[in-house]
Amino acid sequence: MRFNIFLVLFFASSLNLFAQQTNQQTNQQTNQQTNQQTNMRINADSQDLLSQLSMQNMQNTSQYRIFPVDKALNPDLYIVGPNDIFNLGLVGYLNQIISLVVNLEGSIVIPSVGEIKVSGLTLSEARTKVVKAVKSRYYSSDISFTLTTPRNFLISVSSLVQKKYEVTPLTRPSSIIFFIIYDSLDISRTQYKAHNYTDYSISTEFSLRNIEIIRKDGSRANVDLYKYFMTNDDRYNPYFREGDIFRIPFGQLSKNYITIEGAVQLSGIYEYNKNDDLETIIGLGRGFDKDAEPDSISVFRVDQSTNKYESVNLSYENNKNFKINVFDRIFVKYKTNYIKSISVTLRGEINRPGVYPITFKNTRLKDVVEMAGGFKSTAYLPLCIVFRKYDEEYLKHDTNEILVNMRANDLIISDKDKSAFERDIISRRNRVVVDFEKLFKENDETQNIILEDKDIVYINDDKKTVYVFGQVSNEGYVPYKQGADFKYYIDRAGGYSLAADEGNTRIIKFNSRGWYKPDKVQIMSGDFVYVPKNTPAEFKESLLIIATIIGTITAIVTTYLLIKQK
Repeated sequence: MRFNIFLVLFFASSLNLFAQQTNQQTNQQTNQQTNQQTNMRINADSQDLLSQLSMQNMQNTSQYRIFPVDKALNPDLYIVGPNDIFNLGLVGYLNQIISLVVNLEGSIVIPSVGEIKVSGLTLSEARTKVVKAVKSRYYSSDISFTLTTPRNFLISVSSLVQKKYEVTPLTRPSSIIFFIIYDSLDISRTQYKAHNYTDYSISTEFSLRNIEIIRKDGSRANVDLYKYFMTNDDRYNPYFREGDIFRIPFGQLSKNYITIEGAVQLSGIYEYNKNDDLETIIGLGRGFDKDAEPDSISVFRVDQSTNKYESVNLSYENNKNFKINVFDRIFVKYKTNYIKSISVTLRGEINRPGVYPITFKNTRLKDVVEMAGGFKSTAYLPLCIVFRKYDEEYLKHDTNEILVNMRANDLIISDKDKSAFERDIISRRNRVVVDFEKLFKENDETQNIILEDKDIVYINDDKKTVYVFGQVSNEGYVPYKQGADFKYYIDRAGGYSLAADEGNTRIIKFNSRGWYKPDKVQIMSGDFVYVPKNTPAEFKESLLIIATIIGTITAIVTTYLLIKQK
């Protein structure tokens, strides 16, 4: 009986074990089938997603554009909006990059994931939101969401020109201001042509430092392009946003200015900004000149009560934040002991021609000739010249002053004298009077001149010719013959022509360009022989001479008769 009970229990236990094993196998098979079905469904969904997004990607690829940028964008500042183009990347079970476009409602739509609102979010916030949504569907994949092409939108410009311009979120005022100013200038020209009034004018002095961006929410951003290019700080040249109004004042330089002068790179008049300090003004002048004294800066400011200038002395390092007021005049002083960078040029028959340094008011002609290795054997001292190049603006001013002072002389008494004087002033030559033969052969130190900056010392060769021109049969160079007089050279040139004024033949010296009568000077190599044209006096001049002679004779006769009567 017990044995039977034992067999029953053993059989029941075996059945239970068999049932458990059967259930485990069944569960394993069921799980495998479920996983296969899930994977098949995921694979199908993924293939469906890829097929749809690939088609969308092909459609949107043509929209990709490359924008020049000055730096990588800040994802915490960039605001996402309609028409931004992104890449959605899936890496893992799926490996695919798909293009997505933010639609006009501000969302992106991802099949099998859904619609995700991203407009108005920063790029960082949009990335977090999209990655989270896609990850919930494709949890085994790594997800990326990157901006590939920023959108385009319109901003309004308020200036002389009223217009809308197309920009991107990566466009700064500095990038578009050229086009705005060009359009404004074009309007000015059109208005002028339309009215054609001589007194018609439109100010085209556009502000570059007091520009304003009015945002859609009413906030304002100030644009100072000079300050931006000094500091590279985005605050002074911010990016545009949808709905911006870009306001550019004009006529600022004539009524809102400061001046910076002295030892700076670019002195001048600049537009004033209410936030200007000393550091900013030095930046406007492009920084200090190499000879500047940064501890000696003067600010000249008008005292409104007395209408006189008051002076404030500043040190750059200690007073960078000194507040500058409109109409202030800033002057940066030069160092008192700096060494000027000056030089002279030697050319011609010198052993080592070139540019040589000299010291201010201290280097003489002999010194630089020695620097250049002395003369070549072909040098001809009587024809050597020193040219002095004065500042062009100074020369013009000096010439004008001399012409103005003509009224204070007692030599110019006729129109002919005035014309001759004006011609001589305008044709002044920058030659320095120096006799090379006396200096280098006779050691005459009175000829050892002090050289100036940009002087040119030209060491000539022996020309061995004399140039004959004017009223001769054959103008040109005649070989030089030592001791020969002017007649020799005129004969070699074919003799006088029919119109020659033989009695007024002149010798022009090569070096001094002085005019001399033939019997007063010896002709040297390089000199000129000039024969003027015989021009008969005009009738009015002859009449004037006759009247003068008659008047003189009449005066003499009258005087004689008066004396005789006594």
